[in-house]
Amino acid sequence: MPKTNLKERGKQQPHEDTTLEDPGGSISLSDIMNEIKIFRTETTENFETAKKDIKGIKEEIGQLNLRIGTAEERIAETESRDIELTKVLIQVLRKQKLLEEKCQDLESRSRRKNLRIYSVPEKSEGNNMVEFIYKFLNERLGITGVRIERAHRAAPLVTDGGADRRPGTPKRPGSIVVRFQSYVEKQRVLQAAWTKKDIRIKDSRIFFDEDFSAQVYKERAKYRQVRKQLYERNIKTRILYPAKLKLFLSDGKYTVFKDPPTAAEGLREFGITMESSPKEPDLEATLQAAGWESPRRGRGGRADELTSSLNTLIRLPTTQVDTVVT
Repeated sequence: MPKTNLKERGKQQPHEDTTLEDPGGSISLSDIMNEIKIFRTETTENFETAKKDIKGIKEEIGQLNLRIGTAEERIAETESRDIELTKVLIQVLRKQKLLEEKCQDLESRSRRKNLRIYSVPEKSEGNNMVEFIYKFLNERLGITGVRIERAHRAAPLVTDGGADRRPGTPKRPGSIVVRFQSYVEKQRVLQAAWTKKDIRIKDSRIFFDEDFSAQVYKERAKYRQVRKQLYERNIKTRILYPAKLKLFLSDGKYTVFKDPPTAAEGLREFGITMESSPKEPDLEATLQAAGWESPRRGRGGRADELTSSLNTLIRLPTTQVDTVVT
């Protein structure tokens, strides 16, 4: 086989063409580089636009953070004010309760010299109530020498068709309130009336009792129906001041319930159901239970994280982006 010279071999081999054959045509390396440069230019322009948009978003987030901070400060001030107002309101409720108790006590003490006479027929007193009471005490109780400051008839009870009265029944005559000049004189008349028991005017039995405030009467009225049930079972009862229910048992012992709710619970042992009015809400306990605390986190949170990420992206050099693209 003949040897071929290296120079001749070099002459025989053609230069490689940089043109890439493609079924749709030919693409040169220079075309590819041009496309890359165009892509880099467009990417740089798009990144600048995105950078401006991100900067605007950052400014908006900054404004939102400022508004959130202002709102948090206002909320904190409102919480503090609410707590202080709650404390003040609790103190006002305590003062109100104390004043109500004092007023109730003063009213009850002011009535200690008063006596109420029930079931006296209307118009029996004529035109002079004080003279009628003097004559009544002398003739029915044999009491003289007492001093009466004033006497008047209270408003009559209106028939309301309650549990203790049937609709359409005649209304009861109003009670007579008599005020003596001393508590001792009032007690003298009351004890004499309780001792004699059966006192009548025109076949109407007359009853004597202490004069209480409206609140005490309201509490005592809650025992009305249950006393009837106890009477049917031959259990004697008595209401003590202010609204205590005393039961005299068959074995000589007695039981005292301090108020209607306690009586309603205790009478269940005797098989008696007593209707108890709903308990008044404890406003002080309600306010204390409604007190709210809001331990808040530090300002910022996710908004600060988002702002930090945007700052990092904005500070990223353009050359790094170009390098990533290329």
